[in-house]
Amino acid sequence: MPGGSGPKVLGNGPSTLAVLQAMQGIILSECLVGGVSPFAALSTADASRYGVARSVFVGRPKDFKDGYLPQCNLWIPPNDATNQPVELAGYVGRVEDEVEVTLQAFVDLRADWYAGEQQIIAIRDALWPVVLRHLLLGGTVASVTEADAREGRGLCYETVAGQEYRCYELSWLVRQQWTISGGRVQ
Repeated sequence: MPGGSGPKVLGNGPSTLAVLQAMQGIILSECLVGGVSPFAALSTADASRYGVARSVFVGRPKDFKDGYLPQCNLWIPPNDATNQPVELAGYVGRVEDEVEVTLQAFVDLRADWYAGEQQIIAIRDALWPVVLRHLLLGGTVASVTEADAREGRGLCYETVAGQEYRCYELSWLVRQQWTISGGRVQ
């Protein structure tokens, strides 16, 4: 996994929520199209609830609101045999944890499909430089030691509650390391 750094002082546990929040903050502050965020503004109540002013969510919203399009979701796909291994590694008490975060951006094509196509391509082109510039999350999450990004499904379509949306998807992978307090008990 590229993007590694030198030796670090390891924490005593994973910081997966902090990883997601760091990604969210980076996208909110630096993913700009024409100098402004391409993601929809939230209502005052929802901004207070989610802690952000724009529709960049940690997780996949249960209730998909068309008024919050375009939007971006950062979520961890379901675990399978090849995804998110957590294992003891190296010397006693060190744990390695790989987390793959799926980043999906959605736009609405119903009002004007051509404008929607332009919008999703502009979002894609704004996302990649930001993700690659901050692959290691700017060093803000101490447990992250390596990171990589790759195009997931890329430009695609996604059906949510019977409605089809234009989507862009990429995967942001991070490796966390931490120690188990007191080492591994045999």
